[in-house]
Amino acid sequence: MKKSTLLLILALALPQMAMAWGYIGHKAIAEIAERNLTPKAKANIERYTGGTPLHEYSLWMDFVVAKPPYDKALAGWHASITDVDCTSPKIIRNRYRNGRDGVTAMEDFRESLKEYSNMPDSAVLTAIKCIVHIVADFHCPTHMRYVDLHNEGKYPVTFLGNRWDYHAVWDTGIVEAYHKGWSFTDYANHLNTLSGKQIKAITKGWAQEWFEHSSRNVRPIIYWVVNDGKTIETLDMDFVNKCGPLAETQMQNAGYRLAKALNTIFGK
Repeated sequence: MKKSTLLLILALALPQMAMAWGYIGHKAIAEIAERNLTPKAKANIERYTGGTPLHEYSLWMDFVVAKPPYDKALAGWHASITDVDCTSPKIIRNRYRNGRDGVTAMEDFRESLKEYSNMPDSAVLTAIKCIVHIVADFHCPTHMRYVDLHNEGKYPVTFLGNRWDYHAVWDTGIVEAYHKGWSFTDYANHLNTLSGKQIKAITKGWAQEWFEHSSRNVRPIIYWVVNDGKTIETLDMDFVNKCGPLAETQMQNAGYRLAKALNTIFGK
C-alpha cells in the first residue's frame, strides 16, 4: 500500500463507539499492552485517546469492518499469510493477498506514523485503534493463513454440546471455557507475568517476525480436529484443555508485542 493511500484511510475517523460487549481475548491483549507501555509512550498515546483504556478500542475494527469507507480500506487486515516454511516475506503477502494483510499494515503504520505529531488527531487515533486490533488478530490461531493448508475453520462443529463455527471456537470458545467465568482483567493478571529478559526475547523484531513465530506455534492445530482425513465434529473439555495453553501463549505474546509496537511508534 502506498503511504499516501494509508494516510487517506487514517484521516477517515469515525466518532467514538460505545463498547457494549467485548471479546475477552482482544481486551486481555490490549490490557497487557497498556500495562507495559513506557511512560512516554503512554503519555503520547493519551493525547489522542483522552485517557480511554486501550481495551475499549480493541474491537473497533470488528465493528466497522462492514461500514464504508472501512469495509474496503481495512479489508484483509484481520489475517496474514505464510509460505510452507512459515515465513511471510513481502513477495508472499503480495502474491497471495495483494499486500492486504496485518503484517503489511503494521509495516506501513510504522513508516507512516514516524511524523504522527504532524498528522490530524483523528488519523492518529484511528491508527491506534487499528494497531491494537491487528496485532491481536495475527496471533489468533484461525486468523493465520498458510499457502498450503486451510486454517480459517469455516465449518460447523459441536463444541461443549452446542453448534459452533470452528473459527469462533478459537475466537471466543476456548478462552471463555478454559477458565470459565474469568474476565479479561483476570486473564491479563494471569498472563502479564514474564520477566524483562523473556519479554525482550519474544518482542524481538517487528510484525513479520512476530507473525512467523505465531504461525509456527499454531500450525499443528490444523491436525487437532482431523482424524483419518475426516474432521472431528464433537469437541469436549479434553479439547479445551488441549487448546487452552496455546491460546494463553498466543494472547500473552500478542500483549507484549502490542506494547512493543506502541512503544516503538509513540515512545520517542
